[in-house]
Amino acid sequence: MTQTMKHLFPILLLLAPLFAGAQGADSAAFIRPPYLQPGDTVGIVSPAGKLPLKTDTAKIRERIESWGLHVKFGAHCADREQPYFAGTDEQRAADLQAMLDDESVKAVIACRGGYGSVRLLPLVDLARLREHPKWVVGFSDITMLHLALRKLRIESIHGPMPAGFHFDGKEDPSAESLRQALFGETVCIEVEPHPLNQPGTASGRLAGGNLTVIRSADGTPEELTAEEPTVLLIEEVGEFVYRIDRMMQSLARSGKLENLRAVVVGHFSEMLGMEKFGVADACAVISAYTRPLGIPVVFGFPAGHTDPNLAVYLGRRVTVGVDDTGARVEFARED
Repeated sequence: MTQTMKHLFPILLLLAPLFAGAQGADSAAFIRPPYLQPGDTVGIVSPAGKLPLKTDTAKIRERIESWGLHVKFGAHCADREQPYFAGTDEQRAADLQAMLDDESVKAVIACRGGYGSVRLLPLVDLARLREHPKWVVGFSDITMLHLALRKLRIESIHGPMPAGFHFDGKEDPSAESLRQALFGETVCIEVEPHPLNQPGTASGRLAGGNLTVIRSADGTPEELTAEEPTVLLIEEVGEFVYRIDRMMQSLARSGKLENLRAVVVGHFSEMLGMEKFGVADACAVISAYTRPLGIPVVFGFPAGHTDPNLAVYLGRRVTVGVDDTGARVEFARED
């Protein structure tokens, strides 16, 4: 052993447990929060944009209580003092942290998305959920929280948010799907055939959410990677299709599509600039990147900014099957 190595050896011995701990965190098993039971309490917060004026929190409470649950609203959930956000970053972070720390709260539901969840990540401690897991629910901008929870290897629910519930007396399959997911009743979602579907069967952990938010996480601790078998879920709203193409280019050129086992394409709603880009459907843009992968691809999956927006378990092992009769996404009962 050289003289230099003799000096370095004690330092390396001290550092070895740190490296082992980091490696262990990356390979830790996913944690599944307990499903809800009648009488449990859910917390509702607004981690991003402020609620629309038409939002009726009394009706939201009534709907969720009809599921046999109790409801707590964050102190700033309905704040409207800020121009855009539902309170300052510190106020929204405090609301979220309070619900995460409250042992009586078994699930934390974002009331709406918008923009702003990423601003809370430096201010909240999500890691505590590994010791006291509970469901975190939302979609769209809440994708950033889902990505952070994926890094912590904690399952979460990509699904509808209370500000979007329907209270017109008609059936609300989106809200009902959230109830089912919270109570552990979601087993399989079947989808009608789509001309752009790619056949096959594959399994992996479900990850993803809003495409723009996924791409915005590149280069951050929350960046979506696929070192293990992964099924990617993507959805989008109100984007120009050339931006969809640019984001798919980025996914392809960064190698993030190469290790996927399947792709599940949700609603791409209110797309802009299709005629100028020369396409009739944004899904055609996505298909140009997924078809060469030779893996199962599901189009028309009911998740995103159009009804129905069905709740799914992110971080859960799923099996995707696609054939001429349609597609199905099955959620594993055991990890």
